[in-house]
Amino acid sequence: MDSDNPTGFHKRRRHLPQWHERGATYFVTFTLRRPLPIDLTRPDIGSMVLSALLEGDGTRYLLYDHTIMPDHVHLILKPLIEDGRVPALSLVMGKLKGSLSREINRALGRQGPLWQDESYTRIIRNEAEYHEKARYIYHNPVRRDLIADPAEWPWWGMGSGGGL
Repeated sequence: MDSDNPTGFHKRRRHLPQWHERGATYFVTFTLRRPLPIDLTRPDIGSMVLSALLEGDGTRYLLYDHTIMPDHVHLILKPLIEDGRVPALSLVMGKLKGSLSREINRALGRQGPLWQDESYTRIIRNEAEYHEKARYIYHNPVRRDLIADPAEWPWWGMGSGGGL
């Protein structure tokens, strides 16, 4: 526990509010910069994003539900203890977005930033909220008129965290 913050909870604000609580599970959305440099659901790019999400599952975080959309990614995750501490979500997301930027830029022969600086984050407070966010993630491609049946979306899945 930090002596200046015994609860381990804090909020910071840039453009989007950032809520952090040690040991929390989060709903996270990270989005491409505008104008859109790529389509994340292009098969080669989607495979890279999915591989990166699954690579961190069980080592840096527990991954629950996730979906890759053309211009953003939704996921539910819980950071795991590294070196005796639970890292801030911003560090976990920075590593994920940084490695994805390098890999995608290299594959496309491009340079420069790929993601918006900030991610939308929300702490999952209970099982009901988890199920609400999981349904949102699952049905997002239908709401965006990309498919009619969410079961057909190739970029949705669950990690090792399963459900809450």
